[in-house]
Amino acid sequence: MPSKKDLDAKSLEKIAALFKVFAEPTRLAILQLLRRGPHSVNEIVEALPTSQANVSKQLRLLYDADLLSREQRGNQVIYSVHEPLVYELCELVCDKLNRQAKSEGAVVYEI
Repeated sequence: MPSKKDLDAKSLEKIAALFKVFAEPTRLAILQLLRRGPHSVNEIVEALPTSQANVSKQLRLLYDADLLSREQRGNQVIYSVHEPLVYELCELVCDKLNRQAKSEGAVVYEI
């Protein structure tokens, strides 16, 4: 089996930066909500127990990471998931947590 070349520091920094995007519960809650379909900023704010300013900040970070797309509809901005890999990654993490939880008889995770 051929070996892959080690990544350079710049590539590793890019990978780490993308993983950091997933390291905040509000961003994960937004991704979970958007899994059901596109939502306006107002709908996202209403669905989450946080401020409009925080939702806007988290949406900007997800958008800047090229995970979301946005569309202006009149005076509303509609967000949707642009990168379906988001959910594949979340499923991998949830599968790992579920294996551990089941062995402990605990809660089951799903995003």
